[in-house]
Amino acid sequence: MKLRYNMFSAALTVTLGLVSIAQAAALPGLGEVTGGIKVPRGTIVPVYLHNARKNVGYAVFAVDGTYRAVNLFPGRYTVTIRKNGLDMAPVAVDVAAGGHAKVDLAPHTVTAAASYTGGHTLPGALVQTYDQIYPAGAGRQIVERTCIVCHGVNFLPGKTLDRAGWQSFVHYMTQETAFRSLAMIKGPSLVDPARLSGRDMPVLLDYLASNFGPGAKPRAVLQEKEPLLDAAALTKAMYIEYRLPSTRALPKRWTQEPHFDGRGNVYVTDRGSPAAIVRVDPRTGESKDFLTPNPTSSPHGLTVDTDGSVWWAGRDNFLAHLDPATGKTDQYPVTEGGLHGHTPVFDSKGDLWFSMLPSNKIGHWERSTDRITYFETPSPRGHPYGLVVDFNDKVWYVEYYTDHVVRFDPVTTAFRRYPIKSSPASLRRLGVDSRNIVWFGVYGRVGKEGKLGRLDPTTGQVVERALPIQYSNPYDAWPDDKGNIWVSCDNYLVRFNEASETFTIYPVPERTDQPKLMVTREGAVWFTPRAAGVDGGYGGAASVLYPDKDAITTLGAYYSAKSSANHIAQVKGASVPVTGAVKRTKRGEQNPQMPGERFVGRPIQGEGSKGNEGRLVD
Repeated sequence: MKLRYNMFSAALTVTLGLVSIAQAAALPGLGEVTGGIKVPRGTIVPVYLHNARKNVGYAVFAVDGTYRAVNLFPGRYTVTIRKNGLDMAPVAVDVAAGGHAKVDLAPHTVTAAASYTGGHTLPGALVQTYDQIYPAGAGRQIVERTCIVCHGVNFLPGKTLDRAGWQSFVHYMTQETAFRSLAMIKGPSLVDPARLSGRDMPVLLDYLASNFGPGAKPRAVLQEKEPLLDAAALTKAMYIEYRLPSTRALPKRWTQEPHFDGRGNVYVTDRGSPAAIVRVDPRTGESKDFLTPNPTSSPHGLTVDTDGSVWWAGRDNFLAHLDPATGKTDQYPVTEGGLHGHTPVFDSKGDLWFSMLPSNKIGHWERSTDRITYFETPSPRGHPYGLVVDFNDKVWYVEYYTDHVVRFDPVTTAFRRYPIKSSPASLRRLGVDSRNIVWFGVYGRVGKEGKLGRLDPTTGQVVERALPIQYSNPYDAWPDDKGNIWVSCDNYLVRFNEASETFTIYPVPERTDQPKLMVTREGAVWFTPRAAGVDGGYGGAASVLYPDKDAITTLGAYYSAKSSANHIAQVKGASVPVTGAVKRTKRGEQNPQMPGERFVGRPIQGEGSKGNEGRLVD
């Protein structure tokens, strides 16, 4: 199946009337649209219905000539299709509360555009094969193990720099001063210089300048093979997209991470400038923005307390604490530049743990004292990214660029690093299921597909499975209650069933990445289509996939008791009131003598890397 992510224009037929329904009845006050589509049998066509007044869109799949969208808010919708090689005109249709509309579609065939990989829309890019864009040779091998494993295959082809410009880029990534330009702390570079030897440097710079120099055209890597889709699964599936348009107050939205409160609402971080925390009520489609105290605070992760207050982490703060009832925010400012928080997660006592990406630390907010402390991690270039707390209150995180998953024991303050199998690679997020099995996506690696990783803490065994999507860049891996693991990839959500060893692929409505997943107790998968809002110009969004639209009993979002994101549900203690205060933290790590290793990860065997594979702290 080839997807196209922009709107098409042409003709279709509309018929309004009642439709007999054999499936589950719509939720009260909502409507339904069904119809046929004239395409060859076996063709799967994404159908998108958009309510501009409510800024809500529904995406379903036409399979074997029919489609059906359910639980639509009353109002006028524009119906379009999004399939490469087919064209048709949008049409308006009115949906009444409790009503049904029938819209038959008659697209016609057009020349299919070249399908390229990645989550960003790249208008005007020349689409070529991987080998055309990256000619084979020593230079490509260096690029694959240094640049592509972190940035993906379409980062370099979009840039046109001379040799001096590329040298500046490489210097930024490999020298100790890398983070100083962002007013951050002095520390080791993001990339271990051992991965780029002195002999490699001129080879790399010559390769970059030759293939991505000032005269090169912007290019994108061809999606050589489309993933296989399960027609039966897509017949059942439906997406709802709650768009958050850019406004005068928030002109550059950039939504990142979703989370649920105990009342069925969804909160997302908006990392634009100005920045905000956004609350969406999925049952009404209404949203509310809460501007952050500092417009450039760039909130990354968030979570919700028992009283409905929101904790978030971002630039200039270890944490911040928002009371949506009053709009006030308490701030816990960093003690020095670069120590800002990244991903906050509650443990079963109601304390917060959070990663600190640039500074190689993890932080702890203690509820009983309302104090923050932080710990140095064992890797100078670990850069903790995604973080979770398991059901034994152990803290887990991934090291961004060193091929390791790490466990921290808050009782003993000991770290243990688990090497993954893919190397070199980069990691983003991880999840833990009810058995305390840790799941993670191998975002970048040398090869043409990402991987889903599984770590059993009792044995230390790591298993990695290749995803059946080229250049997939898996960002997050999160369990549901039915034994499935959901993976967010560029342009797709993927369900993995461990019992049957099967993957099921769900194309998302927009060309996009989706960095973080959250799953409801009913198995609905929430995410933010991050790149789509920026590239498409409409702002941001909070989106949800219902794998079975006939199993929907509520549009509200609630955690399961089996979700590690719901540890806070066990907490019965008093909440911390929000007064708009600035709360200072004592400077200095709790473990300042933490021994690190000179080289982290598994650098290539070469200059400076002999005999050092990293140190485990047990």
